Amino acid sequence: MELEKIQTAATAIAATLEEEGIMSLNEIQEMTNLEEKEVLMALDWLKEKERVELLPAGKVVSVMLVF
Repeated sequence: MELEKIQTAATAIAATLEEEGIMSLNEIQEMTNLEEKEVLMALDWLKEKERVELLPAGKVVSVMLVF
Protein backbone atom coordinates (compact mmCIF):
# COMPACT_ATOMS: atom_id res chain seq x y z
CA MET A 1 0.00 0.00 0.00
CA GLU A 2 1.40 3.37 -0.89
CA LEU A 3 2.16 5.99 1.75
CA GLU A 4 -0.48 8.43 0.52
CA LYS A 5 -3.25 5.85 0.97
CA ILE A 6 -1.96 4.99 4.45
CA GLN A 7 -1.94 8.67 5.42
CA THR A 8 -5.47 9.15 4.07
CA ALA A 9 -6.71 6.17 6.07
CA ALA A 10 -4.85 7.44 9.16
CA THR A 11 -6.51 10.84 8.82
CA ALA A 12 -9.94 9.20 8.61
CA ILE A 13 -9.21 7.05 11.68
CA ALA A 14 -7.88 10.00 13.70
CA ALA A 15 -10.97 12.06 12.85
CA THR A 16 -13.25 9.19 13.85
CA LEU A 17 -11.41 8.65 17.14
CA GLU A 18 -11.54 12.37 17.90
CA GLU A 19 -15.30 12.36 17.37
CA GLU A 20 -16.16 9.02 18.98
CA GLY A 21 -13.45 8.49 21.63
CA ILE A 22 -11.87 5.13 22.45
CA MET A 23 -12.89 2.44 19.96
CA SER A 24 -12.12 -1.19 19.22
CA LEU A 25 -10.44 -2.20 15.98
CA ASN A 26 -13.74 -3.62 14.71
CA GLU A 27 -15.58 -0.40 15.50
CA ILE A 28 -12.94 1.63 13.67
CA GLN A 29 -13.21 -0.63 10.65
CA GLU A 30 -17.02 -0.35 10.61
CA MET A 31 -17.08 3.45 11.14
CA THR A 32 -14.44 4.22 8.50
CA ASN A 33 -15.45 1.57 5.91
CA LEU A 34 -11.78 0.59 5.59
CA GLU A 35 -10.46 -2.93 5.05
CA GLU A 36 -8.74 -4.61 8.00
CA LYS A 37 -5.33 -4.34 6.31
CA GLU A 38 -5.85 -0.60 5.75
CA VAL A 39 -6.84 -0.05 9.38
CA LEU A 40 -3.84 -1.94 10.70
CA MET A 41 -1.37 -0.16 8.43
CA ALA A 42 -2.83 3.25 9.26
CA LEU A 43 -2.75 2.49 13.00
CA ASP A 44 0.88 1.43 12.70
CA TRP A 45 1.66 4.75 11.02
CA LEU A 46 -0.29 6.67 13.71
CA LYS A 47 1.51 4.72 16.45
CA GLU A 48 4.90 5.65 14.95
CA LYS A 49 3.82 9.31 15.00
CA GLU A 50 2.71 8.87 18.66
CA ARG A 51 -0.87 9.82 17.77
CA VAL A 52 -2.58 6.72 19.20
CA GLU A 53 -2.32 4.41 22.18
CA LEU A 54 -3.29 0.75 21.90
CA LEU A 55 -5.16 -0.60 24.92
CA PRO A 56 -5.27 -4.41 24.95
CA ALA A 57 -7.97 -5.97 27.14
CA GLY A 58 -8.20 -9.71 26.73
CA LYS A 59 -8.99 -10.53 23.12
CA VAL A 60 -10.03 -6.96 22.29
CA VAL A 61 -7.68 -4.11 21.46
CA SER A 62 -9.05 -0.60 21.82
CA VAL A 63 -7.47 2.49 20.35
CA MET A 64 -7.26 5.95 21.91
CA LEU A 65 -6.23 9.13 20.12
CA VAL A 66 -3.37 11.01 21.80
CA PHE A 67 -3.44 14.81 21.64
